[in-house]
Amino acid sequence: MLMGQISAIAQTGNLPEEQRIAFDKVYFKAVKEKMQGNLNEADLSFREALILDKDNANVYYQLAEINYLKKNYNEAIRFSLISVQLNPKNIWYNNLLADLYKTNRKYEKSADLYLKMYNELKPEINYLFEAASNYFYDSKFSKSIKVLDKIEKIIGPKEEVIIKKEQVYLQSNNINKAIKEVEKLIKNYPDIKYKGMLADLYLSKKDDKKAISIYNEILNQDPQNGYANIALYDYYKSKNQNILAVGYLKKAIASTDMEVKHKIQIIASYISPVSEGEKRKEGYELVDIFKKVNKGEASAYMLKADLLLQDKNYKQAREEYKNAANLENNNALVWQQILFCGQELNDKEGLLIDSESALELFPTEALFYNFKAITSLQLKKYEATIDAALKGVEYAIDNAELQVQLLSLAGDAAHYAKKPNLVDSVYEQALIINPNNAYALNNYAYFLSLRKEKLDKADSMSYLSLKIEPNSPSYLDTYGWILYQKKEYTKAKNYIEQSLQLAPTSGEVLEHYGDILYQLGEKENAFQYWIKAKANNSTGEFLDEKIKQGKLVE
Repeated sequence: MLMGQISAIAQTGNLPEEQRIAFDKVYFKAVKEKMQGNLNEADLSFREALILDKDNANVYYQLAEINYLKKNYNEAIRFSLISVQLNPKNIWYNNLLADLYKTNRKYEKSADLYLKMYNELKPEINYLFEAASNYFYDSKFSKSIKVLDKIEKIIGPKEEVIIKKEQVYLQSNNINKAIKEVEKLIKNYPDIKYKGMLADLYLSKKDDKKAISIYNEILNQDPQNGYANIALYDYYKSKNQNILAVGYLKKAIASTDMEVKHKIQIIASYISPVSEGEKRKEGYELVDIFKKVNKGEASAYMLKADLLLQDKNYKQAREEYKNAANLENNNALVWQQILFCGQELNDKEGLLIDSESALELFPTEALFYNFKAITSLQLKKYEATIDAALKGVEYAIDNAELQVQLLSLAGDAAHYAKKPNLVDSVYEQALIINPNNAYALNNYAYFLSLRKEKLDKADSMSYLSLKIEPNSPSYLDTYGWILYQKKEYTKAKNYIEQSLQLAPTSGEVLEHYGDILYQLGEKENAFQYWIKAKANNSTGEFLDEKIKQGKLVE
């Protein structure tokens, strides 16, 4: 900035004294605004300075910089070009213009200017590299090579120059010349990775024999070379020589020079649900090799767990996911899988412990509250269910389906905890979110029927749930029971019979059917259904008394 200021002031020497003072005042105001980041104000002030000194190259340069920062690239180029025309020898002005051309994808103009700067202003080798790169971006490959040849003559066969030439030849589909450049690279820098580049080029040239020979040469030097092993794996896999391919893949996975993410991508293909038989077996072998080499990688245990999950080995899968969580406990997906496995194992106590551990790490994860609420309900921990479910609702803001599920869990627990007001409150909230949620409609209706309250409302909700899911034995039973409470026994019998056709061993439905038969005068049949209900584990409050007394007890 100081250099720019001095330059600008020097250019005002031919101005009349009064005009020069006015210029300085406006110019320094513009500089101050620019330094403070007030680009629009700086832009206006510099334009005002131009009115006082229309041929001041530095002011045009300042305006170019400001518009560059504002991403007004066309305007920036216009000002920058004028600054160079007014002062063609200024290296800063030329640098900015070349950079602007590049930013605006005018690559050839940028390259031409960098060459001119090197030849006429300052023989800095970086300008030649910039020129070569910009010609390359503009697909002017012959010009790019010409500049790179010039660089090579100046600094010798340096690694970065040869690699750039190889890339240019490769992009222009001149594979033979690309090969010559890599051979030169190997001669000057005998690094094994460049042999791999050479083999890749021969493969692209369809010279498989030469490529395989080079890969084998690499493996003779370094049998565990991941690059060569994975290249041979890809090659033999493309030829459907799977036994050979997998052999090289195992060596690649066992290598320490192959990127972990690349290993994971390959192994993941063996975890697909469609992979089976020999491929699944190979998947386990690859994962075990990966685990052995990458012991500190959580992904190693996750991959093993994913395989076990595919085979429905939930117990071992859960252990592997827990191993992964011990290494990387900030991965919510891992904890989700741990909880899923616990659910599949029906390990209620373990699932409750794991859901609480997950919530300690992720206290705003609604899904984990859902797991805890479900498990707590199954364990008849009703207050814990209500607490977890209602907290989960707070964090399920963007997931209406999960909100309804959590509210329904809270409503079910509130029923068993004998909190009817809470039952009504949470189910009303659930049905505001989704008026057509069949589960919420059914359960709310059933709980009202058990309390013999708002039976017409219960009737309409239950009927709607049946329209949504007409073949649900539970929903048929609910509707039948509501009709029973309304003393419509014949209609109730019809719906309970439909439920029994779908769920003939439901103790609760069998008991309901017995009650209806009793009300219809079929007392002996009613007694027989109460006996069946008892045999099928009905938990009806008065079932034992019904059987003992041989009559309906409510």
